[in-house]
Amino acid sequence: MSAGFGEGSGPGRPSGPEPFVTGYRAHQGDLMVYGGGMVTVLGVLATVVQVNPSFLVLSLLGSLSAFYFWPTLDMRAPQLGADMRGVFVARIGVIRWDAIKSMKVEWRALRTMQLVTLVITIDRPLPEALAYKDKVSPLRWIAARNARVSGRTIKVTLHTLAMDPAIVEERLNALRTAAKFGS
Repeated sequence: MSAGFGEGSGPGRPSGPEPFVTGYRAHQGDLMVYGGGMVTVLGVLATVVQVNPSFLVLSLLGSLSAFYFWPTLDMRAPQLGADMRGVFVARIGVIRWDAIKSMKVEWRALRTMQLVTLVITIDRPLPEALAYKDKVSPLRWIAARNARVSGRTIKVTLHTLAMDPAIVEERLNALRTAAKFGS
């Protein structure tokens, strides 16, 4: 992410809606990462004890699970943010406000869980909508991500993030309005 993205107001900074960045909530991916590690260890132990290499498949599956969900443990890496330039989405980049056709937050209840998704629709192809592209290593491209792109629609899962989805929605709307009217 570029330096200065999401910095708030203060001395020497313009006043207005408060920019923000947020990452994954604590312990979001613990079960999948540590569980995958445990399955890896159990597979290796079963291979040694049973002298049967077929248990190494179990180890491989555990290792792949741990690797895939590893990014969910990094709470310092921003997953979503916004300022007067646009909306930052991890692994995508900063989507300029003028390229956003619509933006809404969808709330769904699944039994006792509240599932929240930010749906951003852009009015041009994604590469043209970006103020800048987020640089990601090739290994991170195959790991878990918090956003999905389908055509001109970007869906960002909010219930996995540290910031309250209602506050995210409020700040996004305030920043979009301010950017639209040049405040």
